[in-house]
Amino acid sequence: MLRVRTMSTIGFASLAPEQVKKVQHCEEELGVTLLAYKRPTYSELNEENLRRIQALEKELNLSLVAYDV
Repeated sequence: MLRVRTMSTIGFASLAPEQVKKVQHCEEELGVTLLAYKRPTYSELNEENLRRIQALEKELNLSLVAYDV
């Protein structure tokens, strides 16, 4: 089976107060808003499903991300 990185969960990270302060400090320095996400767990796609997604990406001229819900 081909190993492909696809996100299985998407969610905001739970930050400790000190982590929040570090992120806020970086935001202030850079003048941007940062979002902290949990590290995703990756699932596997077989080659046929990967080819189907890649064909759709090419047809629609965009990038797709597959993940389990």
